[in-house]
Amino acid sequence: MDIIKHIVLFFISPLNLVILFFVLGVLLSKQQGCAAKTFKFASLFSFFLFTQPYFSDLLLYPLEHKHKYPNVHFNSEKPDYIFVLACYYSTFGDVPEISRWSECSMQRNIEAFKLHKMTGAPIIISGGNFLHDPDVNYSIRAKDYFLHLGVEEESLIITKIGSNTHEEFVSTAPYLRNSHTWVVSSATHIRRLQKLFSNQNYSALFFPVNHHTKGLLTPYITLPSSRALLNTEIAFYEYAALSKQALFFQLNN
Repeated sequence: MDIIKHIVLFFISPLNLVILFFVLGVLLSKQQGCAAKTFKFASLFSFFLFTQPYFSDLLLYPLEHKHKYPNVHFNSEKPDYIFVLACYYSTFGDVPEISRWSECSMQRNIEAFKLHKMTGAPIIISGGNFLHDPDVNYSIRAKDYFLHLGVEEESLIITKIGSNTHEEFVSTAPYLRNSHTWVVSSATHIRRLQKLFSNQNYSALFFPVNHHTKGLLTPYITLPSSRALLNTEIAFYEYAALSKQALFFQLNN
C-alpha cells in the first residue's frame, strides 16, 4: 500500500508530470522522432497549463465553491459539538510556537474558536502522531492552542488519533453519532467530508475555510505562477482522494 501511495503522490505532482514528459521526449529523440516531439510538446504545454492561475481556479472551483459558508447567527440552532479537523504543526527547527502552525491549521482553529464563542458548544479536536517528530501529538498541541485562546479545558475533547481525514472521522464517531455537529475544515475537503457524514447518516453543518481561489471564473492569462502550480497539485490530490473514497465505498457495499 505504501508503494501505491508513493506512486499516486508522484503522479499528482504537476511538476513531476512536466519533468516526466520531457525526460520521455529526450529518451525517445534518437529512435522515435514523432513520439519524442509529442512528449516534448506535452512537457511545454503542461508546464504552461499547470502554472496558469485560471487553470487551477477551474480545477478548484467544484471543490471549494459548490458548498457555501452557512448563514448562521446567535439565534441559530446550536450544535452539540464543533469538530475541527487537523492540518499541520511543524516540529522542525528553532522557531516560536506561533510559527509552527500552518495557515490551514490557523484558519481552522480560529474558525472553531469563533463558533465556540458563538454557541458554547464543546470543540472536538482530532489528529494523531503524523508530524515530523513522531512523539508529538497534533491533538495535544491543538488543545494547548485553544487553551491559550481562553477556551475552558472542559470544553475541549481530543481524540489523539488520525493521520488522514477518514481516520479522524472514525476517531470522533462516538461523539458524532446521534448528534448535530458543526464541522470546520479546508474548503477543498468539504465535499469528501459530506460524503463521510452522509454515508453514516450523521447530522452536520460544514464551515469551509482556507480557500485557495476567489470563486471567479472569468478567463484570464498571466505569466507562469508557482502558486498556480501548487494549487493545481492541491486539486489533483483532492480528486485522487475522492476517487479513493468512492472506490472504497463501492468495495465495502
